[in-house]
Amino acid sequence: MLGVWGTAIGVAGFGVPLGQNFGPSVFWSLLVALLHYAAFGLGVYLSLRFLAPIDVRTPWRQTIIRAIIATISGAIVALAFSALVSLVAAVTIGAYPFGYSLDAAVDGNRIQYGIQNAIAGALTPLIGWLPLTVLGIVFLRLWLTAHPAAVEAKDRASASV
Repeated sequence: MLGVWGTAIGVAGFGVPLGQNFGPSVFWSLLVALLHYAAFGLGVYLSLRFLAPIDVRTPWRQTIIRAIIATISGAIVALAFSALVSLVAAVTIGAYPFGYSLDAAVDGNRIQYGIQNAIAGALTPLIGWLPLTVLGIVFLRLWLTAHPAAVEAKDRASASV
C-alpha cells in the first residue's frame, strides 16, 4: 500500500492531470516504480525466510537486528532491479536507424545516470522504510507469540518433510 501511495504522489508531482491520456512513458514509469517496491518486498521476504528468520524463541534484540538485516536485503534487491532496468534503458538503436544493420548501441551517459539513480533509489527505501519495516517485523514477532498453535503446526509440517 505504501508503494501505491508513493507512486500516486510521484505521478501527481509530474503535473499530469487526472482524466487525461497519460501516455506510454507514464505507464512504464508507474510500472517500474511498482516493480521497484515489489523488489524491495521480495528482498525483505527472502531475508526473513532464509537469511534471518524470526520465530517465537528469538530475543527482542535479535529481532530488531534481523529486521534491519531484512531492510538492507530489500534495499540490495531493489538496487539490483534498478541497475538492471537502467542497463536495459541504456540500449538504443545505433546511429543509422534505417541503414546498415540496425546495430544496437549502448549509451554510456544513460548507464552512468541510471546507476546513479539506482543507488539513490536503493537508499530511499533503506532510510525511509527502515522504521516501518522494523515495526512490521516486531508485529510479526508479536503475532507469532500470540498464536502458538500456528507456529506448532508449521513446525510439525516442516519436521515431516
